[in-house]
Amino acid sequence: VWINHHVVDDDGRKMSKSLGNIIDPHEIIEKYGAEPFRFWCAVEGDLSKTDFRCSFERIEGAGKTLTKLWNVCRFISMFPKPAAAPHDLQELDKWILNETADLVSTTKKYYGRYNFHVPVVKIRTFVWETFASHYLELVKSRAYNNDGKFTNDESLSALHTMHTVIDTVLRLLCPVIPFETHILYKEMFSGDIHKTTFPGKIQRHKIKLRTDDIVELNSAIWK
Repeated sequence: VWINHHVVDDDGRKMSKSLGNIIDPHEIIEKYGAEPFRFWCAVEGDLSKTDFRCSFERIEGAGKTLTKLWNVCRFISMFPKPAAAPHDLQELDKWILNETADLVSTTKKYYGRYNFHVPVVKIRTFVWETFASHYLELVKSRAYNNDGKFTNDESLSALHTMHTVIDTVLRLLCPVIPFETHILYKEMFSGDIHKTTFPGKIQRHKIKLRTDDIVELNSAIWK
């Protein structure tokens, strides 16, 4: 049994009939969906320690993250999952795999304490920023390899890494958003995500790349 604090109204008041500020959860689910509601509960804060203010705007924002996840999966699903790993991983691929390894360690640690807030916030940032905005943008041309500028092994390294990372992210998120991850995993990997094991340790690689350097470089290019 998980005993938690209250979900209060947007002004921080406890919901009651006399105040007329009760929010029917069925209305939220009908408008935004159950998965965004669940995801919002995880990212809003640690409900075992504090009250939550029910914000329709923030619940809607949680839904945008799930849409982002869906779009990332749709992009990666354009490329076949390699039957075998590449002979040599590229430096950029080693970097994102190291970031994913950190994500697995953090998630396992906090899930074990029934703390969903810390890991899910980190996963959200990883999906939006680290993986989508930085890694996928940098690796696109190598994944497509339309002009044949990259070797088969360099392209294979990109495809292998993209599928490895999204497989891991979906399994990390499935305790919080069980239905979307179930559908995405079934479509991408032809399996039932809820019958898979929790991600184990991912091999870390020695690299010279630093996350801050990659972010700084990309930001400078975008400007």
